[in-house]
Amino acid sequence: MNDLLCARLRQATEDCLKQARPLLAERGRRMLTVLVHCDLHGHAAGQVRHHPGGHIEIRYNLDIARLQPEVFVAQTVPHEVAHVLTGWLYDQRVRPHGPEWQAMMRHLGSEPKRCHDFALTDTDSLHRQRRWAYHCACRKHLLSTTRHNRIRRGQRQYQCRDCGEILRPI
Repeated sequence: MNDLLCARLRQATEDCLKQARPLLAERGRRMLTVLVHCDLHGHAAGQVRHHPGGHIEIRYNLDIARLQPEVFVAQTVPHEVAHVLTGWLYDQRVRPHGPEWQAMMRHLGSEPKRCHDFALTDTDSLHRQRRWAYHCACRKHLLSTTRHNRIRRGQRQYQCRDCGEILRPI
């Protein structure tokens, strides 16, 4: 299912880019090559990355796309493509959700909305960072994986703010 949904997002992205061809030609710009990846996690539905050397990447969150695939394709794909196109047409000198982006969203046939409204309760538990139990003289602490790994590697020690004792794993 992931491969099919990702292929669908790639095709929808390509369709949006094709829809903008006349607008690009009108302004003397050539069509862009945009890489599409379905590897985004967390609460963001999509993301555009501009890499050195000029290549552009759109990343989509399949966990969110699976919740409402039709709505995701209709809203998120044009949203991210509009970011790519406004950046390309205006040389990155525009506000991310400013009037140029809004006009591009309308050109792509989508309502300009800054944020998605997908219900993320199903994905919240999938990407919540694990917490590690530690203790001091006065209580139990839950540390992030980053802090836990720093302690494990001997790079850092953390102290309780209340009693001042070094935290130890339970």
